[in-house]
Amino acid sequence: MRPHRSRAVAVLAAAATAGALAVALPAAASAADASGVRITEWMYNPVNSSGEFIEFTNLGAAPVSLAGWSFDDDSETPGTVPLDGLGTLAVGESAIITESPDATFRAEWGLDASVKILAGNTIGLGRADEINLFSGPDAVANLVDRLTYNDQGTGAVKGPRTQGISGIPKTEAALGANDASQWQLSAEGDSEASWKSTTGDIGSPGKSRFAPADGGTTPEWTNIHINEVSSDNGATPVGDAIELFNSGSTDVSIAGWLQIDSGAASAATAFSATLPDGTATTVVPAHGYVYFSSTKGLGSGGDSVKLYLPDGANGTAGTLVDSVDYTAGEAGTDEGNNFGAGAFARCPDGTGAFVSVGTKTFGASNADACTTPLTNPADGGTGGQPTLNCQPEAPSGTGALPATALPPSAWPGSSEVTVADKQCAWTTTTGPEGRDVSGLVFDPTDANVLYSVKNKSWVFRMVKQDGLWVADTSNGWGAGKQIFFPGSTDTATNQPDSEGLTVGPDGALYVTTERNNAANSIPLNSILRIDPNQSGTQLVATEQWNLTAEFPELHAGNKTEANLGFEGVTFVPDSYLTANGFVDQSTGRTYVPADYPKHGTGLYFAALENDGKLYAYALNSDGTFHRVAVVDTKMGHVMDVAFDTDTQRIWALCDNTCGVVSTVLKMSSTGAIVPDVSYSKPAGLPVDNLEGFALAPASTCVDGTREALWSDDGIYGTGTGTTGEGHALYSGRISCDLALGEQGVPPVTTPTPALTLSADSGSIGDTITVAGSNLTPGTAVSFVFHSTPVLLGTATSDANGKLSFTFTVPNVAAGAHTVTASIGGTVVASTAFTIVAAADPAVTGTGSTASSLASTGSDLSGSAIIAALALLLVGGGLLLRRRPRRDAVSE
Repeated sequence: MRPHRSRAVAVLAAAATAGALAVALPAAASAADASGVRITEWMYNPVNSSGEFIEFTNLGAAPVSLAGWSFDDDSETPGTVPLDGLGTLAVGESAIITESPDATFRAEWGLDASVKILAGNTIGLGRADEINLFSGPDAVANLVDRLTYNDQGTGAVKGPRTQGISGIPKTEAALGANDASQWQLSAEGDSEASWKSTTGDIGSPGKSRFAPADGGTTPEWTNIHINEVSSDNGATPVGDAIELFNSGSTDVSIAGWLQIDSGAASAATAFSATLPDGTATTVVPAHGYVYFSSTKGLGSGGDSVKLYLPDGANGTAGTLVDSVDYTAGEAGTDEGNNFGAGAFARCPDGTGAFVSVGTKTFGASNADACTTPLTNPADGGTGGQPTLNCQPEAPSGTGALPATALPPSAWPGSSEVTVADKQCAWTTTTGPEGRDVSGLVFDPTDANVLYSVKNKSWVFRMVKQDGLWVADTSNGWGAGKQIFFPGSTDTATNQPDSEGLTVGPDGALYVTTERNNAANSIPLNSILRIDPNQSGTQLVATEQWNLTAEFPELHAGNKTEANLGFEGVTFVPDSYLTANGFVDQSTGRTYVPADYPKHGTGLYFAALENDGKLYAYALNSDGTFHRVAVVDTKMGHVMDVAFDTDTQRIWALCDNTCGVVSTVLKMSSTGAIVPDVSYSKPAGLPVDNLEGFALAPASTCVDGTREALWSDDGIYGTGTGTTGEGHALYSGRISCDLALGEQGVPPVTTPTPALTLSADSGSIGDTITVAGSNLTPGTAVSFVFHSTPVLLGTATSDANGKLSFTFTVPNVAAGAHTVTASIGGTVVASTAFTIVAAADPAVTGTGSTASSLASTGSDLSGSAIIAALALLLVGGGLLLRRRPRRDAVSE
């Protein structure tokens, strides 16, 4: 633990740094102002940087003055370190407390002058300590936030050891919870976009991902919606019940809010709300529900519900928050029009249209009730009976993106979408329902062919006709084809709960399964290979890679968990992976396809709904497999995945669980596949169980856009009688050029070998030193003097690719020469050298021969020089042998 310093000194230092000397503490900030300020990051012990730091952020909806505020550690004494000098925190603004000098801290972390910093703090944090924020002098009443931590502790205090790496909240739930176990260490490029300081510590001081994205310009009350209404008088749970739903990620106070039926706003009165467990409340929790009894009785023959803020004169009804009107029988039992409605509910929660439902779900999601919406006979309906034989089904599980996900950008194309198939087009012989169209994939060899897979063991081959995707009628595809696990065509025991599909490089379909339809509570996460060219109407898988054991967290016997297995799958070619420096997580080094000789030419990325991650496998031809990597989309759930060859990116889709968002993933500079950008859905696309996604190839681009397709598992549209009801496919447009930028591991630049001489000229016999650099480490290097080739000797480069070699200038002709360095006979570097004194003619010869050699710059290896010398010796021997013969003749 770091020693605590003198409190008197600490207070003076902080006050002086903040520019605030002796000041009177004003009254405490109001609870409403203080409630939005939270501790959002801390580092108790920097390893390389100059000082520890604490970050706190205004997460509320209004600015907060820090006059009278203070900080302390586990001594829990208000006023210890005054925060007055920080002024007012704007909505979303963060402030820093640090022991570093102001300028030093900003320089180390790259922070500009806009970031509020209280420098010179001397109340050092320890390894096991507390961070306390107070809004006034009372240690209890004015405690705004506290974080107690001890990485060696247990339970709620056991948090990360923030030594050189800051601590950040895992999720929004950690904020204000005083639970260090909900915090984690930051990492470069994490959800906080953390970075390295100039000295090497990691953190993200000065900003928080939990800050309101728009700086608080959108009021939090806009996330409150009337979600369910019942005109029934029975206590289920209360008479004339009204439910409110908070679609936002922040708790919203409804204290003082007003409600009225169809009467005037001036007659609206306050109400008392209840949480699902029956506890009275004035707050609607984030993504939560409350209910209450209408302040005015609701009429079964038709009425209204209106909700107001108390921002009128003297606290009267002012701003209308939400309202809903209903007719006779739509919200409950009515003698004149009783068709079984128990409530009038939004489907889906918060964002959907109101429909009549038979089951009341006050205090909980409407999802289950919405699966069987009723139709008002007075509107020409059938009293709740299905109007289409393909049995549309309302979406369930509607939610929002988790805080870990990338904030989505607007859809990069047209906001409009259209239905892209005929109504009830995908019914099959095994059941009348036309639901359950899940995965989609274009045939990579034919942009006019689209494959789809249904949850209940069917595959369709589609072609485009008159702007719609219809079943291909060739080769038995007209009514779709049933698919089976390997071994048999037994429809009772051997059919997969098929979810996603892709086309492999061999032209086969690769289909993910999460169960056997005969045992829907038993996980069976596998990938099937299916030959689409088989004749007939039944396709038996030729291979199955059973990956169930890879996911022990999905327990047998649990139907819910069994339904959270594999969804989509896509094939990612080795060429993309190797070109971008993909790292094999199983080896910790750059991916080498040859390590998996039976895997083919790429990896299969399977999307697991349960955790929103992609699992990359080498699927071997002998039925074995190897997990190469795990990729986190950060969305929490994922329903489809597709590798787009044109953008060279992996696209992951989350359905209404996340509000329908697509995350695009790239190869990072470290060889990991990471989220690059995410896109919201086009405005015209319904928030349904959209489980399939496909992008048409760039070859189909028209006017700079191409087709994007989604499949609706529930064929629900936006409700009974709407344009999308009974349709599985939606078509939109996306820009062909998304300007996604570069990706991948930067290429390694190998420096060029170089030679440096101690002198660039000299006389015969001079001693010259050669310094070599950027050579292959530990390699023998030969040095040759040109033009007249003279082997100078060899030297070996050290571990850093450097060497030093000394030679004597040989007796060759004066003039320009070259010193070369060769490895294995190949010249890798050279440098010029000039001989300024004439050579000895006895050694070099005379006339044009010596002059010619001196200027040729010949590149001879050591072996060539030896051969040349040998030839000279042999020639000399021949001359010696011929002389006696000439002497004999002359005699």
